[in-house]
Amino acid sequence: FGTIFLPHKTLGGQSINSCVPNFIKKWPCVCDYFSNKRILFIFIIFFSISCSTTKVFYNYADLLLLNWTESYLELSEKQRSDLNIKIENFLIWHRKSELPKIVIFLEELKARYANGINKQDINWIRSESKITWERTLYYAEKDIVSLLLTITDNQVLQAKEKLANKEDDWLLEQSIMSLDELRSHNLDRTYKFVEKFLGPLEPIQKQQIKKWIEPDPNWVAMRLINREKFQEYLVELLKSKETLNKNIHSWISYPESHWTDDFKNVIEVKRQEWETITIMIDKITLPRQRKHFLDKIDEYIEDFNELADIS
Repeated sequence: FGTIFLPHKTLGGQSINSCVPNFIKKWPCVCDYFSNKRILFIFIIFFSISCSTTKVFYNYADLLLLNWTESYLELSEKQRSDLNIKIENFLIWHRKSELPKIVIFLEELKARYANGINKQDINWIRSESKITWERTLYYAEKDIVSLLLTITDNQVLQAKEKLANKEDDWLLEQSIMSLDELRSHNLDRTYKFVEKFLGPLEPIQKQQIKKWIEPDPNWVAMRLINREKFQEYLVELLKSKETLNKNIHSWISYPESHWTDDFKNVIEVKRQEWETITIMIDKITLPRQRKHFLDKIDEYIEDFNELADIS
């Protein structure tokens, strides 16, 4: 974007420009997550960087969504204008309907986490996240179909090329790493993710986590092949205007139907592995780290209450 100046919006009576520098510094990381993560709004909701940035993300989610779409599709002026209206209407609904539900979720998460988490808590988080994702997509389904029906064959080819040549592709980078490089990369990502919520880890905690994280090049390869299959399906979906409505609904309702057999056979095993690691990390969490996480939840609750105008 180069230098960005945003004089037309304020945040809590303060010019948004005072919040922009840190936001812009995080932009490459944000784009990387948005390009790789399935649950776009779950990320915005649950994994924002800080209290103030949470509000910036949400108040500028229209720009983020439009930019994300245009990172894959070169839209015409009419398509861009129509999409912008759809996004604005979607965010009005999300603010009124979904943010209050998210606050309830966070309150429950806080109560569960305060006493330590177990498998039942993780299953609850997965279930609630899935419900939120599906409810969001079902609401947006007609608008998604409406946009994709206007996509031309040339735009489909452009999208195919961009999908195949995505920048900052950490999964592709992992596929060519040695076993030691892959181990180091996985550990570095894990430490950063955990410290984002718990604060700094002690050296002994890092040593314990290191014992639990094992590199798996076969899993990396499976994920790449599965992604390629999904991208091929997406391109075919964009070409098939007559069955687009039906296919979009199938993609939303049964995403696993577009996975490879190998991926389907292994994904649940991997989920169980990470659930076990999550519980083990929780067991070695220090009181100050648990408080750090609970304080962050309180910040999110305060932010979303304000954004939803819940008094």
